[in-house]
Amino acid sequence: MDSDQITIEHKESLKAFIRLEEDLFPSNFTNYHEKDFGVLFFNTENKTSYDSNHAIIFENKVEHLGEVLDEITEFYLHKGIHPSIYQSLGDEGYFTEMKEVFERHGYHVWVEEPANIMLLCESNQLKKPYEIQIKCLEEWDERIATDICIPSNEAYEIDVIKNNILNPNGRVFVGYLNEKAVVVMHMHLSKRDCCRYDYILVSKAERNKGYARALLSHVTDYCRVNGIRNCFQWPAHETSQRICYEAGFRHLFTSEIGRASYYK
Repeated sequence: MDSDQITIEHKESLKAFIRLEEDLFPSNFTNYHEKDFGVLFFNTENKTSYDSNHAIIFENKVEHLGEVLDEITEFYLHKGIHPSIYQSLGDEGYFTEMKEVFERHGYHVWVEEPANIMLLCESNQLKKPYEIQIKCLEEWDERIATDICIPSNEAYEIDVIKNNILNPNGRVFVGYLNEKAVVVMHMHLSKRDCCRYDYILVSKAERNKGYARALLSHVTDYCRVNGIRNCFQWPAHETSQRICYEAGFRHLFTSEIGRASYYK
């Protein structure tokens, strides 16, 4: 769908779906408990993964914030996990407004750089011959760990990727060069009629060689061929944003990123 074909009504409903998906995406690769106030995500086998281990709370579902914070703290400390909380994308300003309550209950609150949520809605301009061989995996390949995650000091991504392979709605793509894994990307299809590009990681020794561009080009084409709609992602920096733009992604909305971390 071209950007000028997206109606205002469709764009606003899509924003709502994406905000909710951004809040709940860890349910695709980690354990979780649903609570009256939000969701507790956890994985005691992968405690260093922030996305696998945090609470998400919703302002309109919280009656007594202090009690909620104490419950969250007890839950994670009991599991030996450092308590942290993500602000819902639909609740901009909430953590800042309630900062004093957070601090009284042992949490440091901060706001990160705004997220630029981009939607795939234009043609792919990255297309060109590339030297890596790309596969969509149906089973775990240990080279993802030994060639990419561990050398890049991101071993916490291993369980996340493994679980995405097992998830029927997950997709994991790997680029190989001379039988060595050099780049990996995982995404998932949502029941909310959208697809989140979760993460792309290039081996530390193979960066700045165009492998992320090649993989992103391949995946965007895969989505178009397979009728996967409303693909979105959140580029981490300007270089990534520029590559996403060339792949056909365009700015949809900007959202505040609020975080809280227990410090007692």
